[in-house]
Amino acid sequence: MKIAHWTITNNSGMHHVAASLMKAELLAGMHSCLVDPQGPQSGYDIAEDADVHVIHTHFPDAMRKRISKPLRLVWVAHGSVEHSFQSSVEATSNKGYGAGDGWMLNQYWLQHADAAVTFWDRQAAIWQSLCDKNMTVRLIPMGVEKTFWKPVESRGKYLGDVSLFTAENCHYMKWPLDLFIAWPWVWPEVPGSFLHVAYLPNNLHRWFFPLINRNGAAFHSVVSGIYFSPEELRNAFCSTDYFIGLVRYGDFNRLCLEANASGARRSPTAAIPIPIIGSPKATSGRWPKSSLRYSKAMSSPGRKRRSPTSARRPRQ
Repeated sequence: MKIAHWTITNNSGMHHVAASLMKAELLAGMHSCLVDPQGPQSGYDIAEDADVHVIHTHFPDAMRKRISKPLRLVWVAHGSVEHSFQSSVEATSNKGYGAGDGWMLNQYWLQHADAAVTFWDRQAAIWQSLCDKNMTVRLIPMGVEKTFWKPVESRGKYLGDVSLFTAENCHYMKWPLDLFIAWPWVWPEVPGSFLHVAYLPNNLHRWFFPLINRNGAAFHSVVSGIYFSPEELRNAFCSTDYFIGLVRYGDFNRLCLEANASGARRSPTAAIPIPIIGSPKATSGRWPKSSLRYSKAMSSPGRKRRSPTSARRPRQ
């Protein structure tokens, strides 16, 4: 069997998930390849005789006349439902006529693909609610290569008696805005603590750096736009005390799995809860005691910590 994975090759989590699926299929004895739908059409030749086409980004219309076998399409729902919806609203609102509309494109594939898959229970249920009765959104596991993503000897502990690390793709579904807003209230409660943030894109510095310079979050932070290689990222997981997963609604992602496999202190999908901004009790300039669980958990690394599902939120 030959499988063609259609994904833009942009070093995103989506791209790396597609690449890892291809590698697993090759190890299983199948013929599998990656094809960039935004690349030159001469690169499509490798996929013309594929038995199955897996859509991670898009399946080019031009391929419909070039395939030599019956067309079988599998659509992979990578971004969350909320991400897809908000991105489409933003694109259409800013560009207007002719804007790309991923939300409508997703609905098209739910109607026309032969199969649809995703990696999260919550998202599978939501996508299923948008389907006709003959389409089933299947849940498949997401994994990482544990021969690489594993605990290794640190090249040197990161700055801080208690060090925290995050390096998410800075989309608003998982950007560090809430973390930066909360941090000035957290670090004074944990003397010597430092927040390390990598991969903060340069084009967003004009918004984030004025925020962290004005509110004091930068005082106990090391923030950079640097993009880590896999080796550097693994070292960061093994050189800090906590990894913070920022994906909303508790959804994990590939980065969370890599952190877990590398021995990060906390499970990112059950990350230490960040205090909720907006409580009337916080207007005095200090956080209510019930919302300082974040700092207490960091200052007591040996104590058993409750997951966010069992932790109480500050009263409103």
